Amino acid sequence: MSGNPGLPASGQSTPGQSAAGPVHPGMRVLVHGLGRFGGGQEAVRFLARRGCHVRIADRSAGDDMLAVQKSMQDLPRSGAPDLDWQLGREDEALLQGIDLFVANPGVPDHHPLLAAARKRGLPVTQEVDLFLSAYPGTVVAITGTNGKSTTSTLLHAALARSGQNTLLGGNIGHSLLADEANWQKDQVAVLEISSFQLERLAQEQRVHGAVFTRVLKDHVDRHGTLAAYHTAKGRLATAAVDFVVHAADDPVAAAYASSAARRVRFAATEPAPDSAGLLDGFLSVRLGQQAAERIVHRDSLRLLGEFQWENVMAASAAARCLGAAPHAIGIAMATAAPLPFRLQLLAVIGGVRVYDNGVSTEIESTRSALRTLSGPNGPAGPLHRVHWVGGGKSKDDDYATVADGVVPHIAAAHLFGAAAKPLQAAIAGRRPVTAHTTLAEALTAAFAAAAPGEVILFSPAFASFDQYPNFRARALEFHSWLASRRAQSTAFG
Repeated sequence: MSGNPGLPASGQSTPGQSAAGPVHPGMRVLVHGLGRFGGGQEAVRFLARRGCHVRIADRSAGDDMLAVQKSMQDLPRSGAPDLDWQLGREDEALLQGIDLFVANPGVPDHHPLLAAARKRGLPVTQEVDLFLSAYPGTVVAITGTNGKSTTSTLLHAALARSGQNTLLGGNIGHSLLADEANWQKDQVAVLEISSFQLERLAQEQRVHGAVFTRVLKDHVDRHGTLAAYHTAKGRLATAAVDFVVHAADDPVAAAYASSAARRVRFAATEPAPDSAGLLDGFLSVRLGQQAAERIVHRDSLRLLGEFQWENVMAASAAARCLGAAPHAIGIAMATAAPLPFRLQLLAVIGGVRVYDNGVSTEIESTRSALRTLSGPNGPAGPLHRVHWVGGGKSKDDDYATVADGVVPHIAAAHLFGAAAKPLQAAIAGRRPVTAHTTLAEALTAAFAAAAPGEVILFSPAFASFDQYPNFRARALEFHSWLASRRAQSTAFG
């Protein structure tokens, strides 16, 4: 993968050119970082369909990237220019002849190649900006610290149940560029968007509505400070033109400036005008001065936990702002199942319930799951009967906060990965705790300690990057280990 990058000679690029501007045939584009969930690949296809000369660079030249390259062999045959594959390299020579740089959101600004592109005055964009600049329909974007994917999925389901033409994608793991053949003007795209994407969102981008789950603490390792993380999230409020939805008692989201026509808040109280809340046990929405509309009773939800009520209220409020019928929203909410890796009951083995909350990479998600399982009405029955399996790589080395968050809700902790030893020290003397190198070892210890009627919760509360490429790979290893354990249990009675 060496030699001179093979693109045609470039025309002059204009420093400061809008990163969100339209692409055109003949434009020379560098797509840097294909990622693991399809955004980079779909950006390549999108650009190729428009006749751009696309150079693709990724630091990996492994089998996964070679498989992606093979999967795109059809593009030149469809009339697009040949793709210029430059795998296994990230040197500055890749910028030769380039008019536009498409950055993967996972690549930080200080990356040498991205920094060099900015120094040259190259316009820098990303997959989500390509979508927003080209999409003809209505976009509602969802962000926050936890619950983004669930809220996005609930909103999409509510709109679809109400008969609206709708798409779902973004940071949830599906690029909406892949749906271009189905784009329509009379359509709503539900877009999950991350802080990584928002910090690079072009200032001129606009969305119809913005929905915030609670904005807490996360990704300080990427953004540098908590304030920078909060600022990145707030760019979505600035982009919204019609409505903004957020928790009434979330001081971060409440402080975001927005020119949106309507601000809708949600809380577990009787709804005031322009809010969602609880009314006689029903999650309800009240827009303007009209009477509150009952959407769904909280006890009819398949989603576990009071934190899920907030996701339901946020999605319901947004759906009503978009004209979805209350009864259709209610059916969508009542029938929604937990998403994979989000507080799902996976198995009962030897009388021990095993729950998966593998999506958790920070303490608040884990704390919410523990509260749900260990409370007086939770599946674990009386307090302190949950065996917690957690660990990974800390984003801020604040082990005391994690320990304080879990100790009131657990019978014991079984830890793995880079965080295991320091977190063990923070928990020791307060609850039984074991520390292990691998996830498999921690799970084995948890099963050895748990008695029939008790609960094992896999909810890491830390990033996965000490041992895994992403949270999904870690969660899938847990699923695989559990399937093997269940098979052994069945085989031996």
